Amino acid sequence: MGSRIPPPTFAEELALHAQGYSPIAGIDEVGRGPLAGPLVAAALVLPPHYHLPWLASVRDSKQLTPRQRENLFSHIQEAGLAWGTGSVSPAEVDSRGIVAATKKAMLMAVERLPQRPAFLLIDALPLPEAGMPFKAIIKGDERCLSIAAASIVAKVTRDRMMEEEDLRYPGYGFAGHKGYHTEAHLENLRRLGLSPIHRRSFAPVKAIEDGNLAESPHNKRLGDAGEMAARGYLQGKGYTILETNFRSPYGEVDVVAQEGDCLVFVEVRTRAGNDFGRPEESITPSKERRLIATAETYIQSRPGLPSQWRIDLVAVEVDRRGRIKRIEQTENAVSYLP
Repeated sequence: MGSRIPPPTFAEELALHAQGYSPIAGIDEVGRGPLAGPLVAAALVLPPHYHLPWLASVRDSKQLTPRQRENLFSHIQEAGLAWGTGSVSPAEVDSRGIVAATKKAMLMAVERLPQRPAFLLIDALPLPEAGMPFKAIIKGDERCLSIAAASIVAKVTRDRMMEEEDLRYPGYGFAGHKGYHTEAHLENLRRLGLSPIHRRSFAPVKAIEDGNLAESPHNKRLGDAGEMAARGYLQGKGYTILETNFRSPYGEVDVVAQEGDCLVFVEVRTRAGNDFGRPEESITPSKERRLIATAETYIQSRPGLPSQWRIDLVAVEVDRRGRIKRIEQTENAVSYLP
């Protein structure tokens, strides 16, 4: 399965170096969406004209497997690159709110760099609080090499922290789902109650804390509405819907569609509000494996299909009355890199 997402480049950094800015730090965060654990940001500096073979493999951390992220993080450490991290506790996420907590973690990461940057390249979020020139780049972790490298540092750092939390608070499965919103996590949360690292302000955690354990009927209605909206959205873009809710021994794909000569498997995530951060963060590595195995099962069971295929995410946001507020599609939300 090929990815349509081009690799991040050093174009932003080179343009800034040509204007006399140095050093330039890329910044990204991980952990806006989980129900438990810290929010972690990283800042990283790639010197100009820095050519190493492994840099060609750097991608947004969400596009990499855990092993690929660990390998690249080892290369970053061995190369002696300047980087720093900052983390904000779950309690601070609750008290500050997600945006303020994200900014604090980013500022901490910048402060921990060995040298003050002359310019910041940031994934999406403006950071005037840093008191230095910056550029907020939408999908910067996909487009900008320094930001992508920072995303790897942040992701590996946070994943290791959650593995330690798994030892401290056994039974929740933190080492597997890393605190994200999965069915297994919710089941363990209902069974064990809240741990000290759960985010009380996030809706599913708050519902369980308040004793509202039976959320499944509401969630099912919400999910059904989101899938219907996603199908209409895809059809409006010219996709042909081939099948819905295809089940295999490995799991389920919400929508199977076709766009031209490409088969598209769609995972639909429906949310009421943006309490959980970016929807793609809730797709865990185990979910990725199940989606890929289910897609491959579908292809093997249906002769004559296009050979090209991909897995997309369609995020549907609704208001408290169930009305659709936003639909956004992410192509190649699940992808393998060689």
